[in-house]
Amino acid sequence: AAAAAGAVASAGVLALAEGPVRARERKQPMRQQVFVWGRVQSIPGGAPGDVLWPRRIEWFEQNKAGWAKIAFGPNFGAALDSEGLLYIWGEGKEDFVGPVVLDCQGDGKGRRFTDVQCSSDKIVALTKRGEVLMFEDVLCALRERSEQPQPDASSSSASAPLPLAGRRMPGLPQPGKWNWLFGGGGIKQMGIGLEHAGFVTHRGELYCVGGNEWGQCGTEPPRQKGPMGALEDRSRTEVLLPVKVEFPPEAGPIVSVTIGGRHTIARDAEGKTFAFGDDRRIQLGLGDTRTQGTDERNSYGVIRQEQLGGKGTKQDLKRAVGYRYYDPHMQAKPVQTLAPTVYNRPPYPTASFLACGEDYTIAVHRDSPDWYSKEQETNLLLCCGENGEGQCGRGLQEQQQSWTAVRLPKRSRTVDVACGQAHCLALLTTGDLYGWGSSPQGQLGNGKRAVKSKPIKIGLEPSEVRSEPVNVSPVGAAPEYKAAPVGIRPFPGKVVAVSCGFRNSAVICEIPEGSPAAAS
Repeated sequence: AAAAAGAVASAGVLALAEGPVRARERKQPMRQQVFVWGRVQSIPGGAPGDVLWPRRIEWFEQNKAGWAKIAFGPNFGAALDSEGLLYIWGEGKEDFVGPVVLDCQGDGKGRRFTDVQCSSDKIVALTKRGEVLMFEDVLCALRERSEQPQPDASSSSASAPLPLAGRRMPGLPQPGKWNWLFGGGGIKQMGIGLEHAGFVTHRGELYCVGGNEWGQCGTEPPRQKGPMGALEDRSRTEVLLPVKVEFPPEAGPIVSVTIGGRHTIARDAEGKTFAFGDDRRIQLGLGDTRTQGTDERNSYGVIRQEQLGGKGTKQDLKRAVGYRYYDPHMQAKPVQTLAPTVYNRPPYPTASFLACGEDYTIAVHRDSPDWYSKEQETNLLLCCGENGEGQCGRGLQEQQQSWTAVRLPKRSRTVDVACGQAHCLALLTTGDLYGWGSSPQGQLGNGKRAVKSKPIKIGLEPSEVRSEPVNVSPVGAAPEYKAAPVGIRPFPGKVVAVSCGFRNSAVICEIPEGSPAAAS
């Protein structure tokens, strides 16, 4: 019997060893580099002026854990590392402070975080358990630290943790003590804007808090005296405690929220999107709502070619809502956005993800056939809203526009989009980074401060010296001198994360350990 058992065991070993035995493939260790550019007040470590090209911040490479996210306020910033710790920096009273690790006090003591975002004067962080913490005294803490004597910037006192009290956001559903085991409860995703915020619960509910003069928190603001039209502004009103937003019956559980300057876009589990808030720049995606009716050329901002040459000047404009002459252009309740207009093709699927700037909205739609594999899939960026500084990435012909495609390379696929106040960055599967919009403080990263209404490729500052201009005119013609263009340098590695905030931008690059780029 023992011999038989041995034979069976041997046979089993042989049977298991029939195929080739392969060692588990190890992932090559990566090293991260962080590049930041834009407004000087929010550059980590400070700078003598606005940073017009992506600048490598070597301080981030000291953290071996790696980085998960970077966020910007108007004159401060925050970073979240892969271990859930927060770091902040910003403009103090006497000098620039940080980056330094945040010593969380109050309700934030001992917490680890999964997300961090900045408003105009606060840092808001989401814990792993689903709690939302606000750090409200950021600017005061930075000023106090800058007033302390710092004999040496490299001393331990200069890099000491910065104590800051975190306060749990009141009025939001809190996770229970068994949520870590069974899931649910608390907040799973948040969006923080200039003056208001939205929070999505694990149960698919949306709560909003903050400024509400345009109904961006999903509740009707107080009626204001006097006529209100498309151009008048409204006095500030605020929702002090988070309110639950009521959606129409056709909406499913909410899975994500995106916050603009004064508008909110929510997406449900079926991909349907609902918008509410300020609509003066037609940023809600409800169609061209600038006029009530059937006219007209001025509703477009310019006279289009199809309205000339014998064609009727009156036509119905596609819109989900309409405003009377003295109605404020706003929606205080969620309204489902209109589907983009298509020509000679089936309708686009629902949006894969969205991004918002101050007064414009970007939706990413797949435009490849259903049978394409994930590697073959392509998508399209469609933008609506304000376009006075090229925020919609198409041109400056229209100051505002309804859903229209951004002019990115054809048959490309965008994997990440980030929006600042009036500029955008898009990361493609090819690793190329494109930017467009406003750049008065260098937030596009192309070395200039001019508006770019069409997407341009973003990279590092060229190292070559520009050649002398040469005459490019044909013989006998008037001379025309041009200098040969100098191409940008690519980022040293794969861009894995893109961030925009206010007038700053940042990317996180991963570089294989041991490569020349990692050693430099």
